Amino acid sequence: MSLINKNKNKGFTLIELMIVVAIIGIIAGIAYPSFSESIKKSRRADARGGLVELALSQSKLRTSCTTYGSTIGAANSCANATVKGRSTSENGYYTFSISGATGNAYVLTASAKGAQLKDTACLSMTVTVNASNPKGLKAPEACW
Repeated sequence: MSLINKNKNKGFTLIELMIVVAIIGIIAGIAYPSFSESIKKSRRADARGGLVELALSQSKLRTSCTTYGSTIGAANSCANATVKGRSTSENGYYTFSISGATGNAYVLTASAKGAQLKDTACLSMTVTVNASNPKGLKAPEACW
């Protein structure tokens, strides 16, 4: 028996380490853009939900008043033409506004804010209700 102890290096070489770093970089380069796009799309649901909620409140207000609401508030009010709803989406990625409110029509708009401003395809989402679109025209279509 030999009493000589062979020291074997335990560890990684620089080449092995660089290969692992390169592989991680490639995976991250592919995965991150896809992940970012998924996050943007999921945040659009925040706007869609708020717009649908406001559209329902507009319908409720219209049944008891002769006009649609032109402002967003805490409760439906015929005297102030106020529709019940929130001016900011539930998760805070969009702000809501009403324009063109009459007895026959209105336009609801969700405008991106904060981190959602990176979603350039859907910076603004609208629902337009009028005589020719009584169920509401949603734009841009790709965002819905």
